[in-house]
Amino acid sequence: MIESNAIRYFRTVTERGSIKKAAASLRIAPSAISRQMQAIEEELSVKLFERGARGMVLTGAGHLLYRYAVDNRHQLDTIRVKVQEFDALRRGQVKIATVEGMLANFLSNFVIDLASDYPGISVSITMLGSRDVAEMVGRNGVDFGLVFGRAPRRDLIELARMRQSLCLIVSPRHPFASRDHCSVKDLAGLRVVVPDPSFGIRQEIDRACAQGKIKLEICNETNSLAFAQTLAARTDLATFLPRDTAMPGIEAGLLVAIPLRDKRLEATQVTLVQLAMRNSSPSCRLVADLLVGRMKAVRE
Repeated sequence: MIESNAIRYFRTVTERGSIKKAAASLRIAPSAISRQMQAIEEELSVKLFERGARGMVLTGAGHLLYRYAVDNRHQLDTIRVKVQEFDALRRGQVKIATVEGMLANFLSNFVIDLASDYPGISVSITMLGSRDVAEMVGRNGVDFGLVFGRAPRRDLIELARMRQSLCLIVSPRHPFASRDHCSVKDLAGLRVVVPDPSFGIRQEIDRACAQGKIKLEICNETNSLAFAQTLAARTDLATFLPRDTAMPGIEAGLLVAIPLRDKRLEATQVTLVQLAMRNSSPSCRLVADLLVGRMKAVRE
């Protein structure tokens, strides 16, 4: 016990009105309480109780000590709650659903750093398309979701957004590899491997091409961004991804990211979403704060 026995016994005697009742409440011998009361009075050189027919009544000095005892107990209770919250903060499981593009670099780095700083928190990652991520968050299947674009449902709140401008991704051998940038008009007739229409990336590319009145030569369509990158690295096909998604391949010298000069494609973003009415655990709140901080750092 953080609270001393002497103070605890004194507080109980005061609240129960007698040593006998306090002993029954604490389930100890009355003599043990009497010795503690006597020891406190001798240490403080004051009388704490007037003993009469109605039981034990506090003296003026006793009232001062009782206020201290109550305040001390309240402070200890507050500390106990904070300590328990701190322990809960550092332990638990957090479930995240995400679009594939966030796995290769952003989320993998985040999970590695989290495991180093908070080894008691485990993270479960589920990869889905943006619509399915939003649906899973909406039905309370995960704690958070990372979607491409804005939150697609009204029952979701946006915790943070991170710019993820789309780039043309090609191998270093591709004719476009040496370009500083490309316009949508430059893409006319380009042989590409693209994500299927369930991907937000594909939807943005289709809109940009329709607005620019150009047509791509779609050679392959896939539901795997990793597969699209593999084809781009090993053939003359191009694909479309945020630079961060392709970063491992870029750093390995297998891919080149060429910025696309188009307002729509430069403004694409990933959003961290949560169900509006969800009650989060301390560990979930911690992970949310860390994710928001990491996304802001990337944005800046």
